[in-house]
Amino acid sequence: MRRRFVSVAAVAACIAAGVASLALAADVAALRTAFAEDDVRFRSTPEARLWTAEELVPRGTARTLLGARDDLLFRRAIRATRLSHPELPGISETSYVLHRNDATAWLVDIVQDEGELRERRSAAANLLGVLSFADAIADYENRAKLLEAAGGRFRQAVSLDPANEDAKLNLELTLSRTREFELSEAGGGTDPSPGGRGARGAGAGDAGTGY
Repeated sequence: MRRRFVSVAAVAACIAAGVASLALAADVAALRTAFAEDDVRFRSTPEARLWTAEELVPRGTARTLLGARDDLLFRRAIRATRLSHPELPGISETSYVLHRNDATAWLVDIVQDEGELRERRSAAANLLGVLSFADAIADYENRAKLLEAAGGRFRQAVSLDPANEDAKLNLELTLSRTREFELSEAGGGTDPSPGGRGARGAGAGDAGTGY
């Protein structure tokens, strides 16, 4: 009787393990589908709930198995950057500020993660530069420091990935705006809004590519 009980328990354990494996496989497939579909949705509806799937296995096991946590963080950072609307400097709507705070924290984490891909760290540094540049346009009093910070981030981005053309263009634009600001200061100007196009692609980036 005892041997039979042990046998039944072993079979039950095997069945449970098989069910768990099937559930995990389903979670992995669902996450892959969600990432692919939501990368497309992000372009038109960034405010939607993106890159999530109903997971059967708890504690994000599928995300860990896929190594998707870093991918998810990067996507959320880009989404938060876009929803902070850096192309509309000076607008302090509460939702914009909250998204800006999230974006900044996540992007800094990515840049500082030496285990992360250099290309991704470069893209994150470029986005931080975009945010500082947007602040500089709206904040005349602190413009010099903000432009300096933006330039520093763009240089960091180029250093991490010399192929990052967006960062190179953004650095060129920042240096140009800095020279204009210095000339304005030297001439006693007080123009609070230098205008300009802003960083290329600001507010129009696709998930996984940056701005």
